[in-house]
Amino acid sequence: MSSSLQKHDDNNQEGIERYQYIPHDYASNKESNGLDPHMIIATLLKYKWSIMFFLIAGGVGAWFYASTVTPTYQSTGSLLISSADTSPTEELSKIISQTSGQGTSSTFENELEVLQSRKFSLQVADALMEEEPGGRRSFPILWNADENGNLEKASQEAVATRIRRGIRFIEPKEEESDIVGINYTSTSPDEAAKIVNLVMQTYIETSTQQNRRAAQSTANFLEKEKERLQQKLQNSEQALRRYMDATGIVKVDEQATGMVAQKSDTEAELQRIRTELETVNENISNYEQQLEQIKPGLSEQFSEAVGPRIRNAQEMMARLEQERSLIIAKNPGVRQRNPVPSRLQYLDKEIARLKGEIDELSKKLFTSDDEFMGMNSEDRAQMVSQIQGRLVELRMQKKQLESRQSSLATHKDEMDANFNSLPEGMVKLAKLQRDVRINEELYLNVLRQHADMAVLRQSQFGFGRIIDQGNVPNAPVGPDRKIYVIVGIMLGGFLSVGFIVIKEFRDNSINNVGQLRTVYLPPLTVIPSFEKVSKRKRRSFNTGSGKVPDEMVLLQDRMSIASESVRRLKNNIIYQNGETPPKTIAITSAEKGDGKSTVAANLGIAFAEEGYWTLIIGADFRRPKLHEYFGLSGDTGLSNYLNGNLPFDQLLQDTDVESLKVISAGKDAEMPEIISNSMRFKQLLKKMQEVFDVIILDTPPYGIISDSTALLKQAEATVVVAKYRKTNRGMLFRTMEELEQINANVTSIVLNDFDHKKETGSYYGNGYYQSLYSNYEDYR
Repeated sequence: MSSSLQKHDDNNQEGIERYQYIPHDYASNKESNGLDPHMIIATLLKYKWSIMFFLIAGGVGAWFYASTVTPTYQSTGSLLISSADTSPTEELSKIISQTSGQGTSSTFENELEVLQSRKFSLQVADALMEEEPGGRRSFPILWNADENGNLEKASQEAVATRIRRGIRFIEPKEEESDIVGINYTSTSPDEAAKIVNLVMQTYIETSTQQNRRAAQSTANFLEKEKERLQQKLQNSEQALRRYMDATGIVKVDEQATGMVAQKSDTEAELQRIRTELETVNENISNYEQQLEQIKPGLSEQFSEAVGPRIRNAQEMMARLEQERSLIIAKNPGVRQRNPVPSRLQYLDKEIARLKGEIDELSKKLFTSDDEFMGMNSEDRAQMVSQIQGRLVELRMQKKQLESRQSSLATHKDEMDANFNSLPEGMVKLAKLQRDVRINEELYLNVLRQHADMAVLRQSQFGFGRIIDQGNVPNAPVGPDRKIYVIVGIMLGGFLSVGFIVIKEFRDNSINNVGQLRTVYLPPLTVIPSFEKVSKRKRRSFNTGSGKVPDEMVLLQDRMSIASESVRRLKNNIIYQNGETPPKTIAITSAEKGDGKSTVAANLGIAFAEEGYWTLIIGADFRRPKLHEYFGLSGDTGLSNYLNGNLPFDQLLQDTDVESLKVISAGKDAEMPEIISNSMRFKQLLKKMQEVFDVIILDTPPYGIISDSTALLKQAEATVVVAKYRKTNRGMLFRTMEELEQINANVTSIVLNDFDHKKETGSYYGNGYYQSLYSNYEDYR
């Protein structure tokens, strides 16, 4: 974007060039430039103290906030989960499973699911509430506060929910390890340690009771079987003796003995198969009942469709995970490659898809009201899949036993037919002897099992063993003040960025020299902020009264950078029009308070010091201020002269500068909007042009007051003053447009009260003004 410069030949007066202001869209120019890194850095440096404030405030605020947060304590224990040390024989295990519906051992995964279940948390809550270990300070988990702040005991369900929320079970990193870590976090150290230990103790007691109940149930069953078989043996022995006494037959020949033995073995095998079938059927029923207890209809659902699909998905996912692990193990850092190998991407997508499929299938089996609340969908599906897998094995075993039973039954029928060819007495005696032998073997077997079960019942313990007790923590684990401070500093950083963005985007003032360079071509003069001068070092007026104000830099410190900037403005006005300065120079601005009177006063001194006979006229009748800069009286002035209340010889006032005269605006001007257009004022101005080399007119701000239209139109040169980071950008640009419309000859623009430390960028590049002012100080 560039500005246009055109000479108005028809308005060219005495060689003075008029510059035409053509408005531009600064916002579009700014957007087209994009984000300049130098501009960003400069902006951050400009707001460095604000950023520092936000960062420190964020960190300190977070530190104090962390001090108000209730500290939390964590206790940790470890539990070994395994089967009981004394394991029953395989034969007893089958009997226990048949009589109690549960096995004598369990897997680590199953027991971990038990620990995470809602039912177990209710047991822990019940045990804790029964003990009543302490008040709210030591055990807040047991108490509730109502709306009025009154304490009341929490319900078992509420306590169990809080336990599940605070407890964490840490699975072992090594696959072969069966040690699980148990963490509990609480605002009370006593409560944290108590719940960790209570969880481990409750688990051990529960599993011990479960195993002993199973052993007791089996022992009762074997006791009844022993009594039944003992009675049966006695009955068979009595029958054998009665038959031998009645018939006198006491011996069976070898052929009959062999057939009876073979028949006895066949029948014994049939009896064993029938027993196994009963056990298998009982186990099938028990597993199906377990599925039904988890969720009614689950067994049928799993068997019909969902189960096989879940198992297939799990098997496929296991194969894919194994392949992925192998790729990662053989290729360290493969995850950091860009892009990730296509095979690894495929495996990740397939594993994620299978997990989603398992999750969806599991949702068909479980709802949010199911018992095992501590398990995710995949674990629940895995548990049901294990049960169903066992059911499949049992059903296959059942079919094999039924097939074997059918073959033996056929063989027995053939043997019964051969048996009929033997003498009836021999057959009867052989059968009675066989019954005695079979009953004796069964009785001795049950007797032995009963003896073994009596020992096993007393040695049954739970599946857990405490490795490390949960100790009462000495120091809290939270809040972590370092994390809070880091988060607070980050939040402060975000807030500072937001503050800067809002500040910059809401700032419609002239906050960048480049804004003026891109939209206005006449020379731009930047006048820096005036340094404050202590009262002790201030000069006093010789002609006027009082101390010289800070704004009069050419009287206070002629060697300052601000004084040099005013002289540069004077030179720009002179030499852009040749060797002679314009006769009349109007000073105006877009808004009040931009410093136009200050510029007019210092510019008049600069011209006078160079030898030009200079006059400054205060033409701002609404807010006259020019006289104050020279220590002069403002009670009378131009307005009084124009209305006939002040003679001409009292109109001009002397100043400390020999070649400089001042006409103040005066007070209580009537109809200030027409004074500058009055014929008497025009005649006075024409008369003063014959006497003075340079006449500077301090006019009202044209952006808001149009009183000076005639003066601005007739002046040979017009200087527009804007104040850095104060003057509204739109007001300034609109003022320039209106000055163009009245054909005012704007030859210079002044950016007043400039602070180079706040400048984010320059038309000449970053750091230009810093370098300029630094170099100037070296040459003072």
